[in-house]
Amino acid sequence: MESQRTIWTAIIVLIVGIALIFLRSTAIDIVVMVLGAMFVAASALNLFFLFRTPTVTVSGGKVRRVSVSFGSLVAAVAAGALGIWMLFDPSSMSSLIVYVFAGLMILAGLYHVVQLAFGFRPVRFPLLFYVFPVCLIICGVVVMVLGAVKTMDYIVLVTGISMIVFSVISFLEVAGAASYRKEPDLVPADSAVHTETPVASDVVDDHLTKQ
Repeated sequence: MESQRTIWTAIIVLIVGIALIFLRSTAIDIVVMVLGAMFVAASALNLFFLFRTPTVTVSGGKVRRVSVSFGSLVAAVAAGALGIWMLFDPSSMSSLIVYVFAGLMILAGLYHVVQLAFGFRPVRFPLLFYVFPVCLIICGVVVMVLGAVKTMDYIVLVTGISMIVFSVISFLEVAGAASYRKEPDLVPADSAVHTETPVASDVVDDHLTKQ
């Protein structure tokens, strides 16, 4: 279910990223409303998956539901509220939009760094995967510093490209984790101690070789 949520969120962000590239020369209020729609859609999607928690069977045949993450719930509600504000009062956000773009890039980069490091354990991603999230963080800092001296077209273009990169990283993370889960024989079941966690790229290469 986590993979489904990641994929659908990435699709929404990808669509908005492409839209921003084509809308970079339009009125800033339109750009703000497009971002607001993205926040609302992503919020609704995440709330849907959060409350559609699966049931699991524990020892003794007891069935329980997985508890909803409070942090994820607060983030989804906050994103939805921000999105509604941007949709219905875009002019109030226009003067702050550069900082919103910069914040989105920085948060997106930090999110993927955490996901790559901890979100898909026991999968261990190679260091090359961290290059793109770090680039997103750097772009966010640059936009925040240079936003006042750059045209809005440039800022919107960079933000759109960053959203596309965010989506691509999400797809790669899900693909790497899925490839690992399909190869249970990579780690011997009778091994008492495992000193090395499979790397996502190695799992994919091994899977292709077997085919």
